[in-house]
Amino acid sequence: MRFVVLMMAVWGTAFPSIRHAAAQTTSTDSPAGNEKVAEIFRTFSAKGAQRDASQLTPPDQMIDRLRLRSDVEADLIAHEPELSQPLFLSWDSRGRMWAVQYRQYQYPAGLKVERFDQYLRAVYDKVPEPPPHGAAGADKITVFSDTDGDGLYDSSKDVITGLNVATSVQVGPKGIWVLNPPYLLHYPDADGDDVPDGDPEVHLSGFGLQDTHSVANSLLWGPDGWLYGANGSTTAGTVSSQVTKGVRFEGQCIWRYHPESKVFEIYAEGGGNTFSLEIDSYGQVFSGTNGGSRRGYHYPQGSYSDKNWGKHGPLINPYAFGYFTGMPMKGDTRRFAQAFMIYEGGLFSNDFDRSIVAPNSLHNLVWNSRLIPDGSTYRTEDVENLIETDDRWFRPVYAGAGPDGAIYIADWYDTRLSHVNPVDDWHKNSGRIYRIRPKGSTPVYRFGDLTVLSSDDLIKLFDSPNKWLRRRAALVLGWRNDSDATETLVKLVDQSGSLESLWTLNLMGQLSTERAAGWLRHDNPHIRRWTVRLLGDRHEGHQQLVSLAENEPNLQVRAQLASTAKRIDSQTGLAIIDRLTRRDEDGNDPHLPLLYWWAVEAHADDWDVVNAFFSDDTSWDRPLVRQHILGRLAQRYAAAGTAADMDHCDNLVALAPDDATRDILLVGLTKAFQGRSIPELPKRLDRALSAYQESRGESGAVLALRSGREGAADAAIKLLRDASTDLGLRIELAYTLGELREPKSVDALLRLATGRETSEPALQRVAISTLANFDDARIAAGLIGAFYGKISREHGLRAAACRTLASRAAWADRLLEEVIQWRVRVPEVPEDVIQRLRTYEDPAFIARVEQAFGKAVTVSSAEKVAEIERLTELLSHSAGDPEAGKKHFMTKCGTCHKLFGEGKTIGPPLDGYERGSLKFWLPAIIEPSLEIREGFQSYMALTLDGRVATGMMAAQDPKTVTLRTADDQTVVLVRDDLEEFKAIKTSLMPEQVFKDMTDQQIIDLFAYLMLGTRR
Repeated sequence: MRFVVLMMAVWGTAFPSIRHAAAQTTSTDSPAGNEKVAEIFRTFSAKGAQRDASQLTPPDQMIDRLRLRSDVEADLIAHEPELSQPLFLSWDSRGRMWAVQYRQYQYPAGLKVERFDQYLRAVYDKVPEPPPHGAAGADKITVFSDTDGDGLYDSSKDVITGLNVATSVQVGPKGIWVLNPPYLLHYPDADGDDVPDGDPEVHLSGFGLQDTHSVANSLLWGPDGWLYGANGSTTAGTVSSQVTKGVRFEGQCIWRYHPESKVFEIYAEGGGNTFSLEIDSYGQVFSGTNGGSRRGYHYPQGSYSDKNWGKHGPLINPYAFGYFTGMPMKGDTRRFAQAFMIYEGGLFSNDFDRSIVAPNSLHNLVWNSRLIPDGSTYRTEDVENLIETDDRWFRPVYAGAGPDGAIYIADWYDTRLSHVNPVDDWHKNSGRIYRIRPKGSTPVYRFGDLTVLSSDDLIKLFDSPNKWLRRRAALVLGWRNDSDATETLVKLVDQSGSLESLWTLNLMGQLSTERAAGWLRHDNPHIRRWTVRLLGDRHEGHQQLVSLAENEPNLQVRAQLASTAKRIDSQTGLAIIDRLTRRDEDGNDPHLPLLYWWAVEAHADDWDVVNAFFSDDTSWDRPLVRQHILGRLAQRYAAAGTAADMDHCDNLVALAPDDATRDILLVGLTKAFQGRSIPELPKRLDRALSAYQESRGESGAVLALRSGREGAADAAIKLLRDASTDLGLRIELAYTLGELREPKSVDALLRLATGRETSEPALQRVAISTLANFDDARIAAGLIGAFYGKISREHGLRAAACRTLASRAAWADRLLEEVIQWRVRVPEVPEDVIQRLRTYEDPAFIARVEQAFGKAVTVSSAEKVAEIERLTELLSHSAGDPEAGKKHFMTKCGTCHKLFGEGKTIGPPLDGYERGSLKFWLPAIIEPSLEIREGFQSYMALTLDGRVATGMMAAQDPKTVTLRTADDQTVVLVRDDLEEFKAIKTSLMPEQVFKDMTDQQIIDLFAYLMLGTRR
């Protein structure tokens, strides 16, 4: 079954002291820019957790509604009416709390929606002007103070109002930084009186606004003095600063900006829907995610992580050839940990230190998980939840440790959660902030204004167990740039390995080359790692880095060496990788092999240095090089495809010391041309490819085909038809002949497809599917004729034939005629084929589809509404047998979905949903296209020769698109061959899951689906 709740937390903020000009847009102003958009507002079927008639819990009763773990207590710190839709919290150098109130969500003031895409991403009529120009929004930034020193905030002041989609705030040495997409703004406040001295300066522009639940967010000071931020998954940007121009990205990433140098860059790309950001006490970067199988992501510098390729686009680097996934986890797999923090506040027990606190707004709880080293990265294991509640308004969207060491939770507090609804009916008037503390404790911040402390007193704070205090003291001292403190700081780095001292010296410009050289030999691996990192940020390559790489024992230092090797000059960078790849054990690390490859790829265009790298004969024999770099490097050159790149590939193959190594390179080369013919190659490279083909004997026939060698097609067809040929090779030949659309092969493939020349179901099924590549009238007649012969219902043969027939309009019409004339029974046509047939847009064809299969109905139809009501009544008063239900699940659902660790993953796993809610299950099953889960959107491709393919996006690169079909097959499509490619609103999940089930079987199925959720 294919159930989809595109639920993503909304993130809030808003209130009014710099009041930006222009009248605020009223709630009665429609954001619709034309009648077509207005119609979408009127008719759109909202998806996910929407507003209902339930009543909120009054603030003074809320703590009693929270089920807290036995070792913690909670305080209500702020609430409505002073606070509503809180999205983000930060603390200034006086320990005051700054809250962003996201009241303008979900549409920017003063803009009109010109159109929506299939994901409800908006295209607006203009780019909003930066404040104070243009329409003023309802967002605001409020500062909360503890005036009586009892540890609780007792006063508040609105500092900046009239903001328009503001997501986060940080206070710096000379003013207030506000992330207000599409801008990063700096409000000058030289005297720190919280009254900006004038209009803000735009430091960055170009962040996307297409989806305001997924915009740039989570502004955070890094220990290196850069401002870091995250970007959500469904907005794209082309960001520019005064120095850096036109940095383009699609979707999720971690970015950073240096306020002094004015440099903007992508720190790491990919991840989930990155609407949180954490930098731990060691300066490592993390975020939460909207997936269910991970608590979050760990981002080494310059790394690439997974994305929803269809919705969020490809990686910036088309030659990444791999990516990281989130940290492996053990525990609750429900969606989603969109917020994420690592506790290092010093107030809780040592066992709690460096554990993850992850709010889950979908399930109204706060997770707690152990963070466990896993090679150069981490994995997680859940422990008992910190907070649970049956109040569905509880929507925690932020967690952070405050100056007092307590954990602060921002609660959006709204019965609605899902953004998949164009109507802005968010509650707007509610929001809470809680403080979580150890039971019996009374935390109080007692250090006053750090900016007035002496440098010596700030340095003393570096020993605090509270990360916030250490980090803020280092920033304040670094911004102060007190040269008199240099000697003390150097001694602290030398003698105690103080990271805060190192970071402060860097901020002060006191990290000299000589000091760096010494600290590359420091006993503390984090000092070594950060020295490597800071040299890389200055793009300085030093021989000492190469020496360090030769003997570095620490995995995370080696990881940073690889990241830095990517950023510095080619000669030093590849010399570092040369040393690192001599460690065979790194091949088993979750991160290091790809980090090493990405460093090599960054310098691939410098052939002289690449050539020098491979001039060392030992480099060819290293397992890391052979398994992770050689093939990718050949693929990189071949995929780039310029004359110079092909020459590099030719030279690389010629350098190979033996046939086995050459074969690795040639396999990499062929991967670059997956789904298409290999073009004309340099003569020497062509000869090498020919020799490789010949060395493989019959198995070389596939490569010969892709290379377009004379006589290769005839030889391949002969092998294909020969029953003595290895079955695996025959299947591979059939696939390749189809991908290359070799016209000579149609007859042979048709004979195999119709069972005249094979009795092997696997080969017959592949031949049937492969015929979809050819526009030949004989195919439809042959397949339909064999329906009543050797294309049986066994082994999925008839289903495969239906899919091939549905791939071209003329053939599909033949299939429809068979159904209409009752020669093919409707149950023999797979549901995904019926869905594909409904994608054709010709009115006459649509009428034929409806004649054969009936009209497509929506959840608003009387029949479906009645069925949902009937099943709701049935299931609300019935107890089934989970064991019997499991058998039905494996038959009906497990072919596509995984639950409790069993089943397949064609569709989304089901553990992470609201499994205890019939309101979730029944609409999703009765009308699966109502709500399509992120990452499982279907696409339709129309090729120039009239073939239609549908499926989910499995991968894409600049040359090809790969779809994964409903029968779990992959189809590689060459972009140049596509006439049309678009997302479709139809789910691949069958609409009539229950059609042959009795009521008792349905009851048993739901007993299994909802196992453990009913109290």
